[in-house]
Amino acid sequence: MTIVYSCIARGSTMLCSHQIGAGTFEDVTLGMLGNIPTRNDTKVTYSSDNYLYHVLVENGLIYLCVAKADFGKQRPYGYLEEIKKQFQRSSLSSRAITAMQFELNRDFSQVMAQQMEKFSSGAAVDGMSAVQKQVDEVKNIMTENIEKVLERGERLDDLVEKTEDLEHSSKMFQTTARRVRKKYFWQNTKMTICLVVTAILAVLIIVLIILFSTKVLPVKNDPTPASTTPASG
Repeated sequence: MTIVYSCIARGSTMLCSHQIGAGTFEDVTLGMLGNIPTRNDTKVTYSSDNYLYHVLVENGLIYLCVAKADFGKQRPYGYLEEIKKQFQRSSLSSRAITAMQFELNRDFSQVMAQQMEKFSSGAAVDGMSAVQKQVDEVKNIMTENIEKVLERGERLDDLVEKTEDLEHSSKMFQTTARRVRKKYFWQNTKMTICLVVTAILAVLIIVLIILFSTKVLPVKNDPTPASTTPASG
């Protein structure tokens, strides 16, 4: 199972291609190119005669490869990503804007051949599997971190709720304490007034007693009427 054909095209203009073995893959591809939309970047797979035509469109260019259906899609699209990266890093990407049919074959066909062989072999599979394993491990770590964050968020919600309850209780306590303090303030004020009045009255009474006992203030006695003795005749 190998990638048997590959090409890079600008619309219906095929810029370069490479094929392993016999087959009419290029003829089928030439008939297919005019129907592939290039306005938006996309990935799409077409089927023809038990072969899958994997297409990657980016910046108006078409990157295509052909492989058996049982070859899967992971390696073909991995291959397309690799040749796209190498093609865009070279000066060919600017030449592709105006290049004629097959004009870039001499410059890039050999690169395509090397990458087709690499991604058709088990070495590329092992490398991609290792990368996929690393990606899966990172995804698992991220999932665990997200779960911890969510769990921590629930605990924070509980803490915030308890804090709000405590704040509410504190406000109620302050209000109740203010009322009690005000109530006892007036009670103490009334008690103080009563004690002061009682003390003043007590002092006044004591002073009066002393004054009367020392005759500083004389005690008024009621006058006794004089008795008259009738004269004897």
